[in-house]
Amino acid sequence: MGFRLSFQTDLDVKELVRSASDIVDVIGRDLELRPQGRHFVARCPFHNDKRPSMTVNQERQSWKCWVCDVGGDVFSFVMQREGLDFPAALRLLAERANIELPDKRQGPKTQPGSPNDKATLLAAISDVAQAYYEQLDARKSDDAKMAWDYLNSRGIDDENRKRFRIGFAPDSWDFAVNLLKRKNVSEQVAVACGVAKSRNQAGNQSSNSTGCYDFFRGRLMFPINNAQGKVISLGGRIIPAIAERTVAASGGKATAGAKYFNGPETLLYRKSSELYGLDLARDAIRGAGEVLVMEGYTDVVATRMAGIENSVAVLGTALTEQHVGVLKRFASRVVLVLDGDEAGRRRAEEVLELFVKADADLRILTLPDNADPADFLAAHPASDLLEMAASAPDAIDHKLSRLTDGVDITRDTHRVTSAIETLLGLFVKVPQSDDRASLKVEQLLVRMSRTFELPVESLSRRLDTLRDAYREREAKQERYRQNASKAAAKSAGNSPSRNESPNQYRAKDANVSSGESYQSAVPMEFGGGDPFADAAMEDAGMGGMDDPMMMDSFSGGYDTRSSGFQPSVQSRSQFDSHSSNVPLTGVDRELFETLIASPEVAAMAVEAIDPDWLVSVTAKMLLSAYQELDLAGSDLDAASLLTLIDNEFLKDQVTTLQKRVEALGDRMIDEPEDRYKSILTRFREREFELEKSRQIKKLESASLPEDEELAMLQQLIAAERLRHSPR
Repeated sequence: MGFRLSFQTDLDVKELVRSASDIVDVIGRDLELRPQGRHFVARCPFHNDKRPSMTVNQERQSWKCWVCDVGGDVFSFVMQREGLDFPAALRLLAERANIELPDKRQGPKTQPGSPNDKATLLAAISDVAQAYYEQLDARKSDDAKMAWDYLNSRGIDDENRKRFRIGFAPDSWDFAVNLLKRKNVSEQVAVACGVAKSRNQAGNQSSNSTGCYDFFRGRLMFPINNAQGKVISLGGRIIPAIAERTVAASGGKATAGAKYFNGPETLLYRKSSELYGLDLARDAIRGAGEVLVMEGYTDVVATRMAGIENSVAVLGTALTEQHVGVLKRFASRVVLVLDGDEAGRRRAEEVLELFVKADADLRILTLPDNADPADFLAAHPASDLLEMAASAPDAIDHKLSRLTDGVDITRDTHRVTSAIETLLGLFVKVPQSDDRASLKVEQLLVRMSRTFELPVESLSRRLDTLRDAYREREAKQERYRQNASKAAAKSAGNSPSRNESPNQYRAKDANVSSGESYQSAVPMEFGGGDPFADAAMEDAGMGGMDDPMMMDSFSGGYDTRSSGFQPSVQSRSQFDSHSSNVPLTGVDRELFETLIASPEVAAMAVEAIDPDWLVSVTAKMLLSAYQELDLAGSDLDAASLLTLIDNEFLKDQVTTLQKRVEALGDRMIDEPEDRYKSILTRFREREFELEKSRQIKKLESASLPEDEELAMLQQLIAAERLRHSPR
């Protein structure tokens, strides 16, 4: 991404930064330069250089490594050294030279000292990290001594405490906040850089509490640096003795909290792209040609102490595509070192999709005996870990080994089929437009063919079938999203009237006789060849339940605390205040009785029924639940519906429908499909009456020209004749 400047301004800015960045000063920050004649020489950081093979020409402001056969100007050195693209290198050098770049993308200029000013945030979090380091280094308090003893018990020596700048956050609510206040840094900045938490943010929105308090308290602190070595966040590890004291002081009401937790995401810190220890490891990674990715800070410290310097750690998240993109700037081989416990094995499974998509040699090393890297290195020499990393299987071999462990390929048909479906299910997500990725999939099919002793052609045909199903699901989800957006736009453009539904699926017009709302494109009958029916079947509004951003604004979604279906906050309030838990009645009830009686009909209805056709919020929420089940590929039966729904009233409605269906039993004369067709016809009848009422009102207003009145009257008569004609 380049700077959106005029051509001349762009050149002027580059030249300004170049002239302010002497190449000897820039390279000398990282490398030891030695004069040699008119030039300088240094050991090249891009290969294992035994003697100085990089030449730096100060007159020409250029550099060259004769072994690597690479060179360039000050920008190209920073790009190579830091693993940056050109705009990022330009920004870095501009910051060092105190040059402000006129980047139009940034919008209004940020004010120094504001929560949106990155320089202010960097200074604030760096000050707090330094204060934490000094707390542990000085060991003046009993708690700091306790933290020091615990660090020693974990085997971390003083050299590495200093190298990683490990510190201690006092067990105080305002240590960091007060530190920044003394430096005239606002509480808003303290929150924005991730060292403090707003009292309102902590769940006291209903109170009048103000101010903020420290995010980290009574923990060992690990500064999280970016690749250039600047502190951008902090991570804290629990100290058992302090945690036990806190719990005891609360009478057991407080909890010790998570063993590890990192600061929140900020303008400086995005956990999906940052890696702990990368600033210290990047040269070693280049030299080794590979990087070992651990799961925690202490694992990185332990590997460093064992002499393994090419290690980094993810920060409370799985390895992501962004992580791989960052690491590929330094090495092409990535070894994910996972704990040997069950959780580590699960994470190994999750990385397979990343392996298929990422243009990198991604390997999986699962440690034996449920060990983590720190435990393993405490009992084994570093050479054992390096040997295991060198022979680690790639992600697909690891997965194949897991799937076929203990399986008789020739006899265990079910498990073999399940394994094949699992792997092919990942391949369908790889875009076929990506030639490199498609070629990789073809190679993986060959490996699967050898493992399962099946022809590649058979696997390819099954993959094509799964791709078709995947595209169909994606198209369905896109229809849901588009129609949900239309419903939201319609809702935003119309103020509520007495006859309108109280939630986001408000209809524009209200039925004169019943207050029910329907769209004009209602199918005359299911499968009857009516063009309106075809349009409705194709474009019926569904509610957008697959989009996490839309789940909060439409009728329902997953409650992550209970893993069940809950109305969204907005919908819950509407549901409670407007509908007063009104049970299903009339055609709404008939529809859902039919869906409960026949999951096959439910599969048709979830595509065709528009939420605007339904009268009550209860009905709309049940339809949303059906849509969520459909998108998840679950059975559309009452049992699945009850499993998904959390709301007690909705659960009661479903069980009531079940009882009604069971009570009716054989007394139901029509088949579910016929009842469903009849319901769709009634939707159409109501819309017809609504449209007729509109047209009659226009005629009665006497505001139309005579020829238009005549044409409208003729249309009404023709429509009535068509409606009552035998079919």
